[in-house]
Order: sequence, then structure tokens, then C-alpha cells
Amino acid sequence: MSPSAYANWSKDELIERIQSLEAVISSSPKIDPNRVPKPTHFPRNDALAAGSPSTEGVQKKPKKQPKPFDFSVYPKRKIALKFCYFGWEYYGLAFQPEPTPLPMVEAVLLQALGECRLIDPEGGLEGCGWSRCGRTDRNVSGAGQVVALWVRSAIGATAGTRRGKAAASVSSAIAQDQVASTDADDDPLSSLPGLDEDVPTPSTSQDDEGLKEELKYVRMLNSVLPRSIRVLAWSPVGDDFDARFSCMSRHYKYFFSPGIPPYPLIVSPPPPPEPSSSNQTEPSHDPRLLDISLMRDAAARLVGEHDFRNFCKIDPSKQVDNYNRRILSATIIPVDTLGNTLPTSESSSPPPLYVLDLKGNGFLYHQVRHIMAILFLVGARLEAPTIVDTLLDTSTIVTKPVYNMADGLPLVLWDCSYPEGALDWRFDDRPNPNTLQQTGDNEGTVESSRNLFYDFNLDGSSHTIKVTLLNHFARAASQWHAAPPAHLQHPGQRGSFRVPLESTGYGT
Repeated sequence: MSPSAYANWSKDELIERIQSLEAVISSSPKIDPNRVPKPTHFPRNDALAAGSPSTEGVQKKPKKQPKPFDFSVYPKRKIALKFCYFGWEYYGLAFQPEPTPLPMVEAVLLQALGECRLIDPEGGLEGCGWSRCGRTDRNVSGAGQVVALWVRSAIGATAGTRRGKAAASVSSAIAQDQVASTDADDDPLSSLPGLDEDVPTPSTSQDDEGLKEELKYVRMLNSVLPRSIRVLAWSPVGDDFDARFSCMSRHYKYFFSPGIPPYPLIVSPPPPPEPSSSNQTEPSHDPRLLDISLMRDAAARLVGEHDFRNFCKIDPSKQVDNYNRRILSATIIPVDTLGNTLPTSESSSPPPLYVLDLKGNGFLYHQVRHIMAILFLVGARLEAPTIVDTLLDTSTIVTKPVYNMADGLPLVLWDCSYPEGALDWRFDDRPNPNTLQQTGDNEGTVESSRNLFYDFNLDGSSHTIKVTLLNHFARAASQWHAAPPAHLQHPGQRGSFRVPLESTGYGT
């Protein structure tokens, strides 16, 4: 029969005809059923869409593959990013090619940059000319970490290249600190593979950038990053800028409780005796408290340029031959639980927290944590403040003594300082937030700022609840377990005191 003969057949008649033909084919030995073509597509119509008994065998139209993103057709510029991160949620800052128990901060940041199509993920760190100011270890946080890299731009670079205003200052800084590192590494990413061509340096003038609005780097990245990493600002930089070697000084903070374990002030001890003079704000004779005055004495002895080989972790693989570093300031001040500096008070009650403020032009491997370990020993009256002078005298102490470094959780890379004019921090396409407060021109920044502080407050509330729970757990346990007795210790006496070092799990 010709195809036109089936035009007036009903659906049931067509199905019955097909079934009869299939029966004939299956019963005939001369016809191979496997060679009989099967239907691959049924035309859709209203009746079929409303009540088709089966759609098996229907081939769907393949989805259109997304077009590859060609980074080469977009302009790029070199920028610096200032960001903060919670160290306790990561295994460290620096990207590691092998799997780690917890994610690395740089790995998460690189993934976010790739998702925003600001860098080519295939290029990795080398492809975007990545450099970092300070490498931090597991549990160590960053409040003002800085990295520099090349990213996609809506503006691009101006014609020609230039060396930044900070070039001369940077050269001087490198000469002063050829091997200066942060608290955790001595391996800079000084080369910029993949950027061998003469890439023009972005201009920072308003005349050049006023014609077109730049990408909102801060908002883009924070929209895909976890709350434990927040980008605070970005700055255009010169092509000679290196986040590590351009840095003039670094500022670390180490927070600690004045209570000596097993009295970390989770359960508040009875008030100590009144101080003998009005100038004494931290009673030194309470065996449950660190002697802050002794710790301040020891910290002051660190200031200046010294050989700190006895205050760091010796790593033969790094081949460091210069252990001289300059400490610009080392102070211990009280803080409240919100992070504000407390004014000097004549109250005999110790503050809940203190912080070591340490500034220097460079730091050796784990130098800050080793310094804090010695200060803990001094505060616990296990060593005199003069132990700092002894350890700095490398002609007397030729081999580093064996002692555990302090835990990494309370340590924060607080800020990184650069030569004047090297950076122009911006919040998206806006100038410095301090300028906004002075001029009152904060249009367009309110929503993002609100979200940023909402994230901080949300995490702060969560940790406050955990601290409150620990207080209640300790009080509940005190009904069944007596608190350990206070062991009276003196500078020349050794006993069972435990200082908050890494081996004790302090802060974890």
C-alpha cells in the first residue's frame, strides 16, 4: 500500500496494522528481525502530549554545549587583593597539589576566581602571576592578607608600560631583606610564568578609568566564596609589584588568656588579692595567672635587629643562611572579647584576653609561635625574662634548645604594610572606605557592607554560643569532679605546670 492510503486511518487501525506486520516479520524465516528499522522519533501533537502511553525510544534533542570562555580576547590588569580568612577551617594558606585533610585557602580562592572567570583555571598560580605576602600554617588566620595577580578587566591597561612609584622603595626593601619570609615559608613566587610578553601596567588615574566602570571584584568574589573567606578590598598595582617582596613590614597578633592551665579562666577563679600599688594592674603572685609584667619585660628585649635562629623552626630544606630579622615593636596589651583595646584601669580583675602585638620587617619559619612559647614560659615563672637575651646570644647558645612552639589557632596575620603610593585600596569601583566616611559618599556600598558585617556577626554569634556552652559544661562537671589544686611555682622551681603550647592542644 502507498503511504497516502493510510491518511484516513484512525490511530487504533494504524496500531493494529503495525502489530500484524510485526507478526508476519517475526514468523518469516527469510527476514532478519535485527535488520528491520525501528522508529526513532514520534511527532508530537496535542493528543500525544496529553496522553501518550509511552515515550520510550524517543531521542531528545542534545543540549547545546556552552561555548568555551576565551580569556585572550579580554583585557587584563594586575591587582592586589586584601582578604581575611578563618584559619581553623583550613589546612593552611598555600596551595598544595596533593590532597589535604582540610581545604587550602588559596585553592578555594583560585576556584572562586575561576568561577567568576577572572582567571583561567587551567593556568593555576603560575598562569596568573600569583604572589602572596605571608604564608600561614594550619589554624593560623589572616585579617589583612595580601595577594597580587593578573585578572580579567573591563578597563584593561593603558598604552605603554611603567614601573610603579614603589619600584625604588621595593628595590631597597629587597636589598634589606633578601631572605625575609613570613611566619611559615621562605619560598617566594618571584617569577611570573606565562607573562613574558610586555604586558602594560594599569593606570590608576581617574581620567583613564572614568570612561568605563571596572568589574566589581569584591562583590563578585564574595558572592561565591564561603563565609570563612572574605575579600575586603582591591587595588591596581604596577607590573613590578610583588605581594611578598614589595612588603615593608608585617604585623602579627597572638591572643591568649592570662590563666595558666589547668586554670584557663573558663570557670572564673576567686578574685586575687588587692595589688600593692595603684600602678599594678596584673597581680603577679596569683599562681593561676600568667605574670603579664614579666612577659612584657621579655617581649621588650626582642625589639631591634637580632639573630633569631633560636626562635624559629630550623628547616634544612629551606637552606636559610641569614637569621637576622628586625622587630619593630613587641607589646602586650589587654583586649575585650569584641577585640577592642581596653584602657588602662586600676581594677584588680584581670582582663579576659591579652594580645601580643608584634611588628617586624620579616619573620622566619614559625618565629612568632616560638617567641610566644618563650613568653609563656616567662609568664608561668618557669623562666626569667633574661632568657630572651640568652637565646639571642648565638655565641653562647650555639644549638637551639628543644622546646615546643605555641599553638597556631590564636595567631593572626593582622596587616601587611607597603611603600606609600604602591597601593590604592578600593571597595569595588569606590575609593578607600575611610574616604567614604569623610565625604559621606557611600552610595552603592551599603548593601555589600551590610552583607560583609552580617557574615562576621553570624559567625561571631555561633562561636559565642559555643563559649557559653563550654562554660556551662565546666560548671556541670564541677559538681562531680574537683578542680585540680594550684601548684605554687617559683622561677627556680620546676613542677607540673603546663603552658599553652601546641602539645597541650591549647585553643583547639
